[in-house]
Amino acid sequence: MTEEQPAGTQGNTQARQRLLESALRLFTIKGYATTTVREIVAAAGVSKPVLYYYFGSKEGIYLELMQEPLGRFEAMLLEMFRETGGARGRIITLLDRIFQLVLTEVGVTRLMYAMYYGPPQGAPYFDFEAYHEKIVENVRFLVEQGIADGEFQSGNPDDMAWALVGAFNVAMEEQLCDRPPRLDRQGLLRILDLIMAGFEPQRNKETERC
Repeated sequence: MTEEQPAGTQGNTQARQRLLESALRLFTIKGYATTTVREIVAAAGVSKPVLYYYFGSKEGIYLELMQEPLGRFEAMLLEMFRETGGARGRIITLLDRIFQLVLTEVGVTRLMYAMYYGPPQGAPYFDFEAYHEKIVENVRFLVEQGIADGEFQSGNPDDMAWALVGAFNVAMEEQLCDRPPRLDRQGLLRILDLIMAGFEPQRNKETERC
């Protein structure tokens, strides 16, 4: 078996994973444009043909880094539609699951932010904004459901959704800092719960006071 096709399933998995980890580290530190295939394979301890076998090119390994976690994100959105229960619980569950995905993919998330907010680096186009819009759209959908069911008071669903997504974004970006985050998962859940307490119908609040 040649190096172009590592022998055995374990060899395949390890070489491929080393390439992804090396590319992620180099893209994040050096930037996409200045990272070379030679540097990626040297850091991974393989030859160029191994990278070409798995990913085809530097562009291919970059797209794989982006698509793999976002594929799990898409699966979370689909799963949300199979969930039962009230809007409040489903919103918290959805944003909590996405937050936990960010925690497991902090390196990829940092790279996404660098590519989206940083200067153009000649990387293949990837529609990062579409995924953020999907979070907003799904939260807004659940807010509208909560209003229709009487769980939330009448209001502007866009404003209510942005209040929730804004809190989520702040908590997510705290995880990307070099210093220890000031807002953890439990803090995010408390803030989401606090925001949605303000969405409750007025009659519920009056009943609680009595």
